[in-house]
Amino acid sequence: MKKRIKLRSIVSKIKDKILTEGVLSDWGDNNTPAALKKEKEIKNKKVKPEDAITDLDLNTLNRNQTVKEYRYGPLNPDDEKGSAKFWEDKAHMWDTTVEAAKQSRCGNCGAFDQKKSTLGKIEKAIGEEGKTIVKNANIGFCEFFWFKCAGARTCDAWVGGGPIK
Repeated sequence: MKKRIKLRSIVSKIKDKILTEGVLSDWGDNNTPAALKKEKEIKNKKVKPEDAITDLDLNTLNRNQTVKEYRYGPLNPDDEKGSAKFWEDKAHMWDTTVEAAKQSRCGNCGAFDQKKSTLGKIEKAIGEEGKTIVKNANIGFCEFFWFKCAGARTCDAWVGGGPIK
């Protein structure tokens, strides 16, 4: 319980800074049009983290920002050849081996929320196949960057001690 309270305190202190470091439109036109539209729509408005669970455009905006600013990925974790450069870059950043870097995934990150209540909301928001999709992709909710996150991926903000259950 102390771990969870401490993590929530850390998240609260940094979340506003993390989410305002840059905007998706700073990265040019190679972005999801719906996410760019959402970015304009919410400019200077406060949004709640849980809004990204039911608002796919907001979820995609937050995810895309995390891809650009915190190197969330790889695109397909099951593609060893295609994701090799991604993992080499992670290993270099953390001054470790590729094998060690691959052990730090969203699925074991301290900010990866997989509480039953959270997963239930995600399943409902996805729709008819929500339960299957959540299970197959090992989905959780990233408490740092506020998006539905795949357990096999990672980002530069990974912290140990997870998931949150």
